[in-house]
Amino acid sequence: MLELFLHSAPVLLAIASFWSNTERKLLMLNLGLCITITLLLAFQQAWGGVLVMSVAGASTSYRIISGKLLRQRLTLLLIMLMASMIGIVNSMTGKTGWIEILPLFTFIFYRFGELRCKEAGLRLCMISGSLIFTGYAVITHTWGVAITEMLFALSNGYYFYRIKRRALPAAL
Repeated sequence: MLELFLHSAPVLLAIASFWSNTERKLLMLNLGLCITITLLLAFQQAWGGVLVMSVAGASTSYRIISGKLLRQRLTLLLIMLMASMIGIVNSMTGKTGWIEILPLFTFIFYRFGELRCKEAGLRLCMISGSLIFTGYAVITHTWGVAITEMLFALSNGYYFYRIKRRALPAAL
């Protein structure tokens, strides 16, 4: 029963992401996804994913609380520091294969989008990160996360399209 709940909670949040029509709603849903996916991956002992999602939750929390974008140099520095921390932990646990690197790429896309980009760029980074993490989830047989990330990529794609469609007449 616990496993069913852990697989279902992120999927329900991903379905709710189709109503995340503002940047703040998107960030709140992303924080919820970070928490629920962290719990699911911990239950499945996928520690690389747990670490990435935990740090991601902290980064998302910063953006929600501060509401500010960081300068490019500071963004890149923080991403390098956080990515290095993940790399060190992966090396210490012997998780250095290409599969364990996939969450790191997801992490880099998400963090860059959250810390540096406005809504359109944030959504584009989340689409890229979600597609990579979908692959990781399929490889690790974490089906709830795979469905969640695919739905999250689709909803962000939908809103990215709407943002670009709205901007097109203004450019003409």
